Amino acid sequence: MQTAMETEVLGVRIRRRTRREALEILRRFLAGGATHSVYFVHAATANLAFEDASYRDVINRGHLVLNDGIGMRLATRSSGVVLNENLLGTDLIPLLFREPFTRLLRVFLLGGRPGVIERAAARIAEQYLQVQVVGTAHGYFASSEEPAIVERIHRLQPDLLLVGLGNPRQEQFIDRHLAELGCRVAAGVGGLFDHFAGELRRASPWVRQWGLEWCQLLIQQPHKWRRYLLGNPKFLWRAFRGRALGAARQGAVAALSFAIAIAAAEAAVRLIRPQTLERHPESLYVASSTRQYKLRPHFHGVFRYPEFQTEVRISGQGLREDREYSPAHPSVRRVLALGDSFTMGYSVEQPRTWVRVLERLLNQGARYEVINAGVPGYSTRQELVYLEEEGMGLRPDVVLLGFFLGNDITDNALPALPVELLGGRLISAGARSGLLPFACRLALARHSHLYQLVQRSGRAFAGADYAVYGGQAESGWQATAGLIDRLARRCAARGVRLIVLLMPEKIQVESAARPRAAMPDLTLPNRRMRALCREAGVEAIDLLDALTRPGGQAQPALYFPQDGHWTPEGNAIAARATFDYLRHDPQ
Repeated sequence: MQTAMETEVLGVRIRRRTRREALEILRRFLAGGATHSVYFVHAATANLAFEDASYRDVINRGHLVLNDGIGMRLATRSSGVVLNENLLGTDLIPLLFREPFTRLLRVFLLGGRPGVIERAAARIAEQYLQVQVVGTAHGYFASSEEPAIVERIHRLQPDLLLVGLGNPRQEQFIDRHLAELGCRVAAGVGGLFDHFAGELRRASPWVRQWGLEWCQLLIQQPHKWRRYLLGNPKFLWRAFRGRALGAARQGAVAALSFAIAIAAAEAAVRLIRPQTLERHPESLYVASSTRQYKLRPHFHGVFRYPEFQTEVRISGQGLREDREYSPAHPSVRRVLALGDSFTMGYSVEQPRTWVRVLERLLNQGARYEVINAGVPGYSTRQELVYLEEEGMGLRPDVVLLGFFLGNDITDNALPALPVELLGGRLISAGARSGLLPFACRLALARHSHLYQLVQRSGRAFAGADYAVYGGQAESGWQATAGLIDRLARRCAARGVRLIVLLMPEKIQVESAARPRAAMPDLTLPNRRMRALCREAGVEAIDLLDALTRPGGQAQPALYFPQDGHWTPEGNAIAARATFDYLRHDPQ
């Protein structure tokens, strides 16, 4: 029977409690002899409970069920139960750790990713001197391993077991093994370990006060967008549809809650983590039957990024140059720089690209012309075709192939780049298929920071971006070897010196830019590319050492934090390292 302080939300029983009351109950549980279960229920938990009666029963068997999030507070208000305090685990557990205990509080941590759980344990030991972490186990275990984990917990006899396996797995684990665990309190805590380990940041106090912390979590975990942007409105619609609302009013509530969720998330992303909406100016590219696309001759436009705005002029020869190149004078040595956006250098003004800086350095002695033939997005395959069709016609003495280790190897595995030309812009080849109409998705891509964050998160979580560091992407390596060999033969046939310039990715240089999870050997693609070049009889300049200080400390501001291309300082260091190589080995 419900009391005046108790109500149901989608079948889950919630009782009004203050933060102090919840802490006192936890202290009482920890002082007793029985094992008690503690669950924190937010909108996503309630949605799962609504859809699964057995899971709902698990939650309702909990000895302490606490409300988490503004959705629960809104849902209970219409029933007359006002939940004045938000009792989420990321607040309550740290407060519990600060409570005065007569002896050390013994804690076991179960859940989270490998590496994260260990960092969380270390942080707890550092911050809370009266807490002793007696054991940890990550959450990536098979069902066959579960009995051994339960037996280990029982043997260690912790006072408090924190289970961060996510909903519904964590509550089901606790309910299934409650009698066997041997602890006094078993609590399902979701992503608490990510917070302790520093993987997730708490929102500002004003954001929490307004009930918008979910926006902060969405920004940090955009792959969970369905949970927040679809799940929250679904929860509110379910919670209010039985409150004497007509069908039209129910629909209005659902639509309004969805609109508010989208607007709040969009505002939060724009404020905290603005995205790049227009990567390249309109009409920059024209179609090419052999290279898919190329730079539009005589184009003039501006790259407008959150971190920079640069003017780009394209010559009549389709190069980022201010002049047209006729046959070189016999006294002039000509260097042709091939590559992608790192060579074109759209993140800096033209005089500050590594190509122009290298030319100025070389011209301190003999007369040189260094031609910028970089095109954003090109793979080695397109660069080879350009060299055969147009580049050799410029009569270079040296060809510098800018090879970006971040994607050139995987791109080389493809017979064609996965892009298409639309209105002078490049779009993903798969962009025309999706849940929303193409025109709608195109508009969102050009105007919505939230949409771009979600899209880029989906690509990042695929893990393919890091395949080359784990000894994978073999088809790309094989294709790259073939392309380098063809370039070497083309250059040798014309008496042209070929040098491959190995351009490291940001994560290879700046430790702060690396994913939280443990990364494989980040120098592997450099070593393998150098070996590949040696086998083809091609020179290689590896810029990794030049861009990295001794001891692995990256020099400041060599890559733009969000865009990931070189800053003016990064371009200058790349140019200097290339110049030093050419100066000491001029041939």
